[in-house]
Amino acid sequence: MRKSTLKFALIGVLLIFAIAPVLVLGVVGTFSIIGYSNDVRMNELSTVSASKAASIETIMSGFVADATALSKMDTVVQNAKSNDGAAKDTINSFTDNNSDIYDTLIVDTNGNVLASSRNVEQGSFEHFNADGMPVVSELVWWEKYQFDAMYICREIYADPDNKTGGKLGYLCLIISPQFDSTLMRALSGTYLETNAYFALIDINGNMLNFDNSGSAKKNTEIDQAIASEKDNIFNKTQNVSGSTPGNPGYETGKAGKYAYSCGIIPNVTNWRWVGLVDSSTFTAFSFKTNIIGWVAVVVMAVLASIVAMIVIGRFIGGMHDMLKTMSNINTDEGISGLRFNIKKGKSELEMIQASFNDFLDEVYINGERYKTIAELSDNMLFEWDFHKETMYVSDNTLAKFDLNTQGATLSNGKFLDSLMPPEDAEKYKRDINTLLKNQSGYSAEYQLKAKSGATVWVSFRATCITDRLGEPLRVIGVMTDIDNEKKMELQLSERASYDFLSQLYNRSTFIRMLSSELDRRGPKKIGVMFIDVDDFKFINDRYGHTVGDEVIRFVADTIRKKVDDKGGIAGRFGGDEFVLCYTDQDDVANLEQIAMDIIDELYLGYTTADGMLINVRASIGISYCPEHTEDVNDLLAFSDTAMYFVKKNGKTNYHVYVPEDSASGEYVDPEF
Repeated sequence: MRKSTLKFALIGVLLIFAIAPVLVLGVVGTFSIIGYSNDVRMNELSTVSASKAASIETIMSGFVADATALSKMDTVVQNAKSNDGAAKDTINSFTDNNSDIYDTLIVDTNGNVLASSRNVEQGSFEHFNADGMPVVSELVWWEKYQFDAMYICREIYADPDNKTGGKLGYLCLIISPQFDSTLMRALSGTYLETNAYFALIDINGNMLNFDNSGSAKKNTEIDQAIASEKDNIFNKTQNVSGSTPGNPGYETGKAGKYAYSCGIIPNVTNWRWVGLVDSSTFTAFSFKTNIIGWVAVVVMAVLASIVAMIVIGRFIGGMHDMLKTMSNINTDEGISGLRFNIKKGKSELEMIQASFNDFLDEVYINGERYKTIAELSDNMLFEWDFHKETMYVSDNTLAKFDLNTQGATLSNGKFLDSLMPPEDAEKYKRDINTLLKNQSGYSAEYQLKAKSGATVWVSFRATCITDRLGEPLRVIGVMTDIDNEKKMELQLSERASYDFLSQLYNRSTFIRMLSSELDRRGPKKIGVMFIDVDDFKFINDRYGHTVGDEVIRFVADTIRKKVDDKGGIAGRFGGDEFVLCYTDQDDVANLEQIAMDIIDELYLGYTTADGMLINVRASIGISYCPEHTEDVNDLLAFSDTAMYFVKKNGKTNYHVYVPEDSASGEYVDPEF
């Protein structure tokens, strides 16, 4: 009777646990799949949109670069100085050869138009702002041209190379976003096999290519849900600068029927890129996925129930007697007190019981021996029992660390990982998972917070003990306090990473760190400078090696300031050769200006202990990844070649590497 009761009870429980999870899994899975599907599709939208945004950045950067180059031309500067029409041919030729530029204007500091390639030479610049002109404007209406357009504006200085001598006015490019312009062609098209498309929105809510129309539209002509979302789009993307760990380089949201992804265009404050899609397309995709999931879950539940019932029917008889005996053995008294009561000791069952009693006695003795060894050892021990789900920790471990073994497992955040910094805790969890997967031993080093509040280094060794079927029974671990040795090792390692004289990274350390930056850069751009002090041998020969050392330290201090707190790295390759690596995208975009700043600051010189002013000159070579190469050695060699170009062409300047530098062989350093 009890067999039948147990059998039917187990079958009933099995059916409940087979059907109920299906219902729960189906409901939870439905919402999870919808959420996951939407996340996947949104991630696809964001990724493709961010990729398209790169081409927009290139176009905008090209416009700004053209305006900057024109603002420095002699004829433009002369025209801005004297309003003599000197730049007329220059701006006419530029406008004629650039289909995206509708007009090129020279405007003085009062907003008066001095020259126009469209001959609009009289009157004031319609959108002049005496407080400051934007580099890239929003979309605005032009009475003189009778259409909407944006403008690119760059200052004109009397001395454009150094931006000194006073500001004379502005060079302005009028960009008309027509359907066949470079900008509109880059925006047009749908993707993701849906009606998703790419657009630009300005600070006033005007949009380029809304609804994939290939035209510019005012905020009153677009979907009002998107127009109303304009402020949120700009606020969300204020701090989005590019893809980095923890920051994907875009933001997402919803507006009416649209789901969107948005991000900035570097150095263009008045515009944001927006990827748009009708969110109903996400729902349709999720519905199809859910149907397939429901069918699979139900089929698997039915098959599992049938197989389980067959297994229960076959083995329930033998399991009943075994469960009855083992339930009597497994009491709170534990191994120390519970034994089989043997009457005669002659039957096979009684012999098995006697052997089991002997086994329990041996386990008890081994347990006491284990505890004694743990108490006598300086090592800190722990043991996790998979069957009982209990944790044993030696007394000296509890004396040193604030641990509560109640509820603690190997990696649930309540054991050793609760005492570790986040990065060590993650590493520890991965190590434990690897240990259980491979069922072998491992060793590692971690930092743990002691009861005293101090963080100490420990050496950790653990091994997994399995049964004859390969299933884990226990994990036994040993910890040793290695705090003093580890801290001394770290100090020695840190000293070995720096150049003694300059206190910058030495050659090997710099190359290793640069390699790491290249490996994890993702889509980011990295810039490298190679700096060589001009005529350093002359300084050594004339003033002595003591002053020469002071020059090295002065150069090191100067360039260190250029990378401190910006994520860049600086190093000395020996002698008078220095290297810089820039990863901040704003710095990379302005690397040539930074090079000039370094040259200027070094030339200001410093005063020696004897009161003597020494002006330091330097030649700088620049290379970029991935523009020139993604190989660390080639990247350094190219910047070195660019530096030698400067050395052989007048010194005290900078040069950006071009392949022709290497092709000639004239500027290649044979010793690099």
